[in-house]
Amino acid sequence: MNKKGIIIFVSIILIVVVGVIGYLLLDSSSQRAEDVSKIVNQGVLPSLGESTNPMKNKPDINPVDASNPFRSIKTNPFQ
Repeated sequence: MNKKGIIIFVSIILIVVVGVIGYLLLDSSSQRAEDVSKIVNQGVLPSLGESTNPMKNKPDINPVDASNPFRSIKTNPFQ
């Protein structure tokens, strides 16, 4: 083999080795990131039940509900 062939062969080997190492590092770092996100998100908020709903007993402040004259009519009055 001449000098040019050896340089190309070594370059290809180095590119393959760097690619494999890069893939392994990226794969393990993404797996670590998923594990960290699971740990961080676990138990962030306390459990909220029905008793903590502030709008459960809200007052009726809609003026249309109180003054609507057509509320009890079941048919359309404009036909």
